[in-house]
Amino acid sequence: MNTPPAASFKAFFSHQPQDDDGNKNTKAFTDALDDADEGRRIRNFTEDLNSIFFAADAEGKIQTLHSPKNLGGTRTRSTHKIVALVGMGARATAVQLDEKHAVKVVDLRCPNLNLIDVETTAAGIKAIPIPDDNAVVTCETTNIFLPAPWLKNAILVEDTVCPFELILVSHQASGDFIQNHCEGDQDLQSEIKAHHDAFVSWAWGVGHGKIE
Repeated sequence: MNTPPAASFKAFFSHQPQDDDGNKNTKAFTDALDDADEGRRIRNFTEDLNSIFFAADAEGKIQTLHSPKNLGGTRTRSTHKIVALVGMGARATAVQLDEKHAVKVVDLRCPNLNLIDVETTAAGIKAIPIPDDNAVVTCETTNIFLPAPWLKNAILVEDTVCPFELILVSHQASGDFIQNHCEGDQDLQSEIKAHHDAFVSWAWGVGHGKIE
């Protein structure tokens, strides 16, 4: 695998020039995998080669993948073949993804998000009682998550893959962004809060084995 045009993939993806525009369009990241059409969900997460996304590993931790590309899905090669890179160092490993699994719709039954947001420790978040399987669905998500730039950058600097710890990171990052960049812009504030809530639900699902 070739070395990226930076000291590492982590450096390359941190604070990219297009991040400011992406942050102003946070809603697009929240909505990208919310499309009812599976084909459009696949297209939405593979259309930008210079992007990262999150997935769950077998141990209930959050894995960062990047540079997704669809090598199929064309008139002459109709079968989708999605590849991405794992590893944020100077080199990375290519993996092939099960695209149907990646964009599969998952119904989550999460605790009240206000209960999560008031917790100040990962252990406290993890200890919140898990709703019953017959509880009302609180969030429809997929097995992967596309972070907006402000969330991506906050998580890339953290040395943890624990979903409950990263929920705390998102809480701090969303609050900081709203305070520093959203003065007087109620619509953008709402977009940032909605994206944070979506990540919290998804990460909580990862930590409790609801996301695979």
